[in-house]
Amino acid sequence: MPADLDAAADELYAGAREDFTPRRKELAKEAKAAGDAKLAAAIEKLAKPTTSAYLANQLARDPDADVDEVARLGDEFREAHANLAGADLRTLSQRRTKLVNSLVQGAGKLNGAPLTEGVTRELEEIFTTAIADAEVARVLIAGRLTSAKDLAAAAAAWPSADPAATPTGVVPRRPPKQQKKERTPREDAELERGRAAAKQALDDARAAVKEAEADRKEEERILAETQKAADAATERVRRIYEELDAAEAEEKEARRRVGSASRSVKDAERRAGQAWRLVQQAEQKLDELGK
Repeated sequence: MPADLDAAADELYAGAREDFTPRRKELAKEAKAAGDAKLAAAIEKLAKPTTSAYLANQLARDPDADVDEVARLGDEFREAHANLAGADLRTLSQRRTKLVNSLVQGAGKLNGAPLTEGVTRELEEIFTTAIADAEVARVLIAGRLTSAKDLAAAAAAWPSADPAATPTGVVPRRPPKQQKKERTPREDAELERGRAAAKQALDDARAAVKEAEADRKEEERILAETQKAADAATERVRRIYEELDAAEAEEKEARRRVGSASRSVKDAERRAGQAWRLVQQAEQKLDELGK
């Protein structure tokens, strides 16, 4: 029986995706047998991760992947927003692009096969949102994501997913330095501006994700229509080739009949010539007898 829900979650989300459902059933059964119906119900509610979430969770457990950099970069973004440091934000944006690309490539290596466009987009969404949202970063580092569709809900589902619950092999996120002195009113105002800027950055990131998702759906619609038109064209080409093959066969047969008829005509002409010569011979002989 698992010691608690955290232990069950760590085992399930660390395991192979195809084993998730049967193992979840086994763990819930073990909890029920031990008399812990509440734990069994909680285990049964653990959602099987999508392919993109599964790869992100495995990447969080890979000691060679710098997933913890997501949280550190997010902290630097929020600090730069608070200080209204435009130059720093531009540099951080470049680092974000590089980090997201690197993590997606790492997930591709773990997958062992080329990633589909859909999985690639979802991974980019996961890592980008985790940089913007510290709570999502926390759940990512804990390796407990289930889907890229509602990352905020994933963060809310694991209020206990703190660094102490981080899977083996993942570098714990370093806590921010604590202020030893009380903040001044000016510092309070700057902190509030920083929070507002961070919230705006998060809202912008989520809006960008929604816009990208809308663009993706439109492109998929166009792709479906284009594929349908291509399939129709392929069918027309197939029918044309079939008609061409039939026409070629008919032409071949017609030419064969023309050749046969031509030979028959020549034979008839030969026989007619012979008959005509016989007529001439008969007429000549009749003339001779009449003299």
